[in-house]
Amino acid sequence: MFRVLRTGWGGGTCRGEDGCVDDDEILEMWAHRAGFPSRLAASDVARGWWNPETAFAVRRAADSTWQVDIENRGARTIEAVFAREADADRFLLMRFGVLWRLERGFDDCFPLSPAEGVDLEASGSGYAVRAGTGSAEILSERQATRFSHVAGESLAAVSARLMT
Repeated sequence: MFRVLRTGWGGGTCRGEDGCVDDDEILEMWAHRAGFPSRLAASDVARGWWNPETAFAVRRAADSTWQVDIENRGARTIEAVFAREADADRFLLMRFGVLWRLERGFDDCFPLSPAEGVDLEASGSGYAVRAGTGSAEILSERQATRFSHVAGESLAAVSARLMT
């Protein structure tokens, strides 16, 4: 059984006395599961992973927001913009987990409607998501709806959800 130590980036979970799995290790594990075996090493990337065709990255923008982007064969698309780094990490983990589940023929583990208590509305650049933990602009309605269900959760909790 896992025990949560802290939430957000730098938090982690412990398995008894054997040691801890921190958020970075959780992201690394899901990146590998989703088929992204290599770390992205670019000066403007906080964290990211890639395979020969696609890369996912979290970047700090000039306006102090956090962006999650996907680069496919050289074309980069900003999928989401967050006020907080921890939310960008949750989104990245969610994306890796959904890819892994779909590749294995598992159902989507996220409901088709937004989570209770989370506001989701169309905006000029996608969909605005507002939860008690922060706000985000997400390009895709489906990704915004999925994110509404993990907003504020620890990466360990998101990881557990992806395994159900």
